Amino acid sequence: MKFISSSEDLSKYLEISIKKSIEIKSISTDTRTLNKGSLFIAIKGEFFDGNNHIDEAIKKGASLIISDSKEYLDSKNKRIIYVKNSVLALKKIAKNIIKEYQGNIIGITGSNGKTTTTQLITNSIKRSSSTLKNFNNEIGMPLSIIHANPKSKTLVIEMGASKPKDIHYLSSVLKPSIGVITNIGNSHLKNLINIKGVLKVKSELVSNIKKNGYLVVPSENSTHLKFWRKIRNDIHIMTFGLKSDADFYPKNIRSYSNKIEFNICSKKYNLNIKISTTLLGDHNIKNILATFAVGFCINNPIGSFLRGLEKSSVNHLRQKQSKWIKGSLLIDDTYNANPESVKKSIDLIKNFNKKRAVFILGDMKELGRFRKKLHKEVGTYAKSHKVGLFIGFGNLTRFSVSAFGKNGFFFSDKEQLNEFLVNNIKKEDLVILKGSRGMRMEQFINTHRGNI
Repeated sequence: MKFISSSEDLSKYLEISIKKSIEIKSISTDTRTLNKGSLFIAIKGEFFDGNNHIDEAIKKGASLIISDSKEYLDSKNKRIIYVKNSVLALKKIAKNIIKEYQGNIIGITGSNGKTTTTQLITNSIKRSSSTLKNFNNEIGMPLSIIHANPKSKTLVIEMGASKPKDIHYLSSVLKPSIGVITNIGNSHLKNLINIKGVLKVKSELVSNIKKNGYLVVPSENSTHLKFWRKIRNDIHIMTFGLKSDADFYPKNIRSYSNKIEFNICSKKYNLNIKISTTLLGDHNIKNILATFAVGFCINNPIGSFLRGLEKSSVNHLRQKQSKWIKGSLLIDDTYNANPESVKKSIDLIKNFNKKRAVFILGDMKELGRFRKKLHKEVGTYAKSHKVGLFIGFGNLTRFSVSAFGKNGFFFSDKEQLNEFLVNNIKKEDLVILKGSRGMRMEQFINTHRGNI
């Protein structure tokens, strides 16, 4: 069951008249994945225009097409619906779905941990629907809402930002009853300028939380916490963090190479719950604490939370471990990278009893005028945190390698890097692979599958 399964549904949510009754089997913005009977929404972006593929969509059997090309303003093809702006039409559909939806709505943003926390929350709450893949922008988020199960009791939706007003745009559509900010870090600095810019854009979420709703935030930075408390006085703030001044914090942390054990505690709510998970690192402890806080806000049973955590641990949301070159242990953390997430990956080394830690880093993108400085900081951090061999790939990581010094190596050519890896990775090594999405660092994993 879907929110939109017919032209009648589309007519209602888009607030237009569609006389003919037509079944809609699925919804797509990409003709490459379009199936017969789909609604095709032609999106015009910076580097693409879906309107150029309408003929292809028709040939593939699209049931209906939404287009903002004036070529179709007075089209005789009744299956083509003209709108002034397809992205705004998508927004309108999602906004009207949310107006009608009666369940809990959870909106999640932050510099790191958004997707992991989204999936943790989804797994821990029964009958919930969540963000598709990592669809978290002005196109992806509405699509996630449209594809959700109308019978879900909870929507768990991720929101990403690369420039000011992004989170306001998304959260004004979502109108969450619970808002989560996982953390504030150095991300998308090309447009957000500095950490204050990041704080400001992520905090755009707060003004769109429903009255008497909840804001779940980290407690470590008192300045940020004061800032959030000043924005609204008609919502409840829940905090999580590694220190006992948070509403929810960990005690008795025990880290191993394959799991972490700790207790979720709360002095405020008199709680002490034992946790065991294969999700490694302090950052995942925080993600788990944030997940628990969200569940607490809606009285989610602790048993459901624990089962969801176990399910998430089995699926290994991030940082998958596998055998690699010459039998070395590889941690695949290639999903994305900014300075904070790279440091968190380096911190994983302390969990493993290996002779040598090898860190392979691809360029961190979108760091603006701080890109050289922040790449240097990562190299220095790696040097002081037991990295034995540091390898940079791309362009900017040359600054990381320079800061790391001895046993640091930089490559701009992937073939030369592949050859170096084969010749220098040892059986006893722990290897961590990290880089921004655009660097496609996973290519090095697949290249060396045969060298295990």
